Parts: sequence; C-alpha cells; structure tokens
Amino acid sequence: MQQADGPADAPVTLAGEWRVAGLDGEEFDEAYGIALSADDSEIWWEPRCAAQAVRYRIDANRFESVPPPAPPTAEAGTGADAAVAVCAIGLPERLPEVMAAIRAADRIERTPQNGVRLSGRGHSLTLFGQ
Repeated sequence: MQQADGPADAPVTLAGEWRVAGLDGEEFDEAYGIALSADDSEIWWEPRCAAQAVRYRIDANRFESVPPPAPPTAEAGTGADAAVAVCAIGLPERLPEVMAAIRAADRIERTPQNGVRLSGRGHSLTLFGQ
C-alpha cells in the first residue's frame, strides 16, 4: 500500500482486498469473516449487487465518506432503464455495523500490526490486507 508524504502511517488509498479484524475496539471474532474490496474511491462488500458500498476520500490522515452520486432522473432520459440491479441476498449479520463504522470514520491510520484503522464518531474499524 502506498504511503502519504504527510503524517506517518497514513495510507493514501484503501485499494485492495481487506478482511475485517476489529469493530468498535473489539476483535471481530465471529463464526464467519467479512471481506471487503476497495479501489481508490470506494470500498464495498461482494457481491456488488447487494449495494453495500461507501465512497471515500483520504487527505493525509483524514478519512471522509463521500455521498453517492445522485441517481439518474427521468428528465435526463435515463429513467427506469438506468435502474441499478439489486440482488436479493442475505447479508452477514454484522455487515451493517461495519458499513456504519466506515461512514462514521473521519480518521485513517496504520496500526502497529500493519493493519488499517478507520475511526470517528465513537466507532472504529480495523482492516487487514488479504
């Protein structure tokens, strides 16, 4: 993972594959794992059709979730034809907590174990690369 020239230990992107290792200061110790994928502007859970994604921006050690773009409108000539496919799939029980922690985060840092911690507004999420 690339490093920023600013504060030490602040990743410049989440691009890659991640597993959730901690949530709100506790080890993520479930009978199942949660894997996330990311590029330089979005982090998501597969399958993409489950619509579990957060757009983000990183500036030094600041992390910011970015609102999704406005949906297409009928006036733009894209109406129902541009609807995003959403699959009917069961979500891991704690996935909503994971996504909420990402949305609440306002800080990003590297952990001593070489993971990444997102934190803010009383929540935290620790990720390890896969």
